[in-house]
Amino acid sequence: MKETHLLQTQAYDYLIDLIKKGELQPDTIYSLNKLAKESGVSRTPFRDAVLCLEQERYLDVLPSKGFVLHKMTKEDIVETYQIRSAIEVYCFKQLSRHLETERGQQYYAKLSSKVDSQKEIARTTCSTEDFGRKDYEFHRSLVQYVGNASMLEIYRRFMYRIFWLNVTSFSRDGRMDETITEHDAFLRMLREHDMTGLEDMVEHHLATAQNINLTLLES
Repeated sequence: MKETHLLQTQAYDYLIDLIKKGELQPDTIYSLNKLAKESGVSRTPFRDAVLCLEQERYLDVLPSKGFVLHKMTKEDIVETYQIRSAIEVYCFKQLSRHLETERGQQYYAKLSSKVDSQKEIARTTCSTEDFGRKDYEFHRSLVQYVGNASMLEIYRRFMYRIFWLNVTSFSRDGRMDETITEHDAFLRMLREHDMTGLEDMVEHHLATAQNINLTLLES
């Protein structure tokens, strides 16, 4: 049983890596048997990994054919930002309450460094993917601060959705600069222990990104 679970985890990580690297293309049917062989994992644990990723809406299984990448829907987008809001509001408040501790200062410095990197990208290459990666790292660091493994696992499972939704939202003219302004506001509110301001800013920050993505989906 333990060995089967380890093989399923190996297959899961293999598929996630392919998705993150963009090696699985939309509207392409992939053979479960072929990819299982390429991954070095037997068919049963590989199939279980695919079913797990289907539940998490990374993939869609086509019976007797294989599987394809899942296409984002309105429900996916709304659900993702609802989960982000619930988690991130809590994490910001926890960091603000313990900002003066050694761990609090360490993570505040991490957040600041991510914002500095975003400012450099916006000033130079304007790469939406690079900017989106730093944005994801900013918010992930916030969740890592709390040290709740279950919460971080939920956030990690939404990682692919979060990253590419961010990249999409940053394609809108002016959104990079708005994001930097909002991230600077987060840092200021953390320093001032402004709990109400933090909650309002998180909701505004995520609602803006959600609305951009919903508009792009509809168009």
